[in-house]
Amino acid sequence: MEDEGAGEGRRDGREPVGKRRREPAGVEGRPGGRRRRAALAALALVLAAAALGALALFGPGGLEDGFFDDRAKEGQAPYKSAEEAQAELDRVVEEGMFGISIASVIPFADGASEGTAYIENVPGNRYLMRVAIVLDGTGETVFESKALKPGTYLETVELASDLDPGNYAATATFTALDPESREEVGRAGAKVTLSVEG
Repeated sequence: MEDEGAGEGRRDGREPVGKRRREPAGVEGRPGGRRRRAALAALALVLAAAALGALALFGPGGLEDGFFDDRAKEGQAPYKSAEEAQAELDRVVEEGMFGISIASVIPFADGASEGTAYIENVPGNRYLMRVAIVLDGTGETVFESKALKPGTYLETVELASDLDPGNYAATATFTALDPESREEVGRAGAKVTLSVEG
């Protein structure tokens, strides 16, 4: 014969009513709850830091908005001797002044190939830099970079149009930009030759 209260006090046949169920460690108000809250708080801080890092990289001024040239390499152009590289690092550029650096002759295997230009925003500069190369004969802009940070360089450039073989006199215009406002603060030009082989 079945005990009279055997079926009473059970819900879904799992737990007797009136008996306390043991909570697993870590649940609020139970042993280990403080540790779990601390772990969750630490996790929240890590996630917040990751979100801030993503904002710095992909938010205003980061790579995602397309302002900075993603082809830029850190450091100084590798054609420089150790002495030249050190001289750039030691140089102090006066307020309102900036240095420019580009190869005087930029060779291209053909008009559709990349040419080695070593366009550099030298480490001593206070400004961001954008560079455009314009053919002197026609006024055609054949290359435009996005912004380069000080201490970065573009090793190669690709022409916007396929030039026929020959040498082309051109001007590389360096536009200095305020790093905060991104407004233009000055320009400097350098005469270059684009040498297209075939």
